[in-house]
Amino acid sequence: MIAAISLLSLATAPVRAQENTGEVESFNRSLGLEGMGTDLASVERELEHGNPANTPEAPKTERPKKAPAQKQPLVQRSVSFGNLAFQYDPTITSNVRAYYVSHLNAQTLATMPTYDALIGRFDQRFAEYGFSKHNIGDTFAGYLIISWEIIHNADASNTPQGIRRVRQAVCQILEQRGKAAKLSDENKQKYSELLKSISELVVEQSRKFRQANNLKADEQLKNQVAQAPLKLGIDLRRFRLTDHGFTNG
Repeated sequence: MIAAISLLSLATAPVRAQENTGEVESFNRSLGLEGMGTDLASVERELEHGNPANTPEAPKTERPKKAPAQKQPLVQRSVSFGNLAFQYDPTITSNVRAYYVSHLNAQTLATMPTYDALIGRFDQRFAEYGFSKHNIGDTFAGYLIISWEIIHNADASNTPQGIRRVRQAVCQILEQRGKAAKLSDENKQKYSELLKSISELVVEQSRKFRQANNLKADEQLKNQVAQAPLKLGIDLRRFRLTDHGFTNG
């Protein structure tokens, strides 16, 4: 499974140092995420110029030219990335829910939303941007966006085209690398659900810190949230979210 122990400890006890980094690295290898920062920058440049690597150019013909149809922005296209999708199994949800609950203390369980509520929040958050509930690529893209929001205390919904662009870039990279697509449906669903629940759990924890004016704890949480993407070469602390996706600087 994904490094749930270290991620859950991050959400519920952010003052601790990062633990179980080997599990995080194993998760990164399973999805083929190593060195993803370089690919992310490259793919988003390709998308910005309207020629994603997965899309072959149309063959040239000698037919008379017609008046060009109005071209829709690339970020408005709905792309399924079916190789990253999984067939949902409620039994897996039950198993992962039990795993999740077993790693939370009683106080957290009493004061935080339930596992299913957190999953629902994540799915609702990204549904309007074309994200699938049953796609590991969509989930990982959403996780990066939520992490960026936490780190910058920002609202990504102000840049809907940017959200769609991040999703397309992330899914394109995962499909091209191939490892995530080859995971079993069971593992895709496990990774996806845990990323969703933990992402929303950290959002809730950050909100509670800010409400309590505990700026020190919130800053520590932000620093820890930045660490996992940083291992992939993605420094969300330096990123802006624009209509072109994540841009450095």
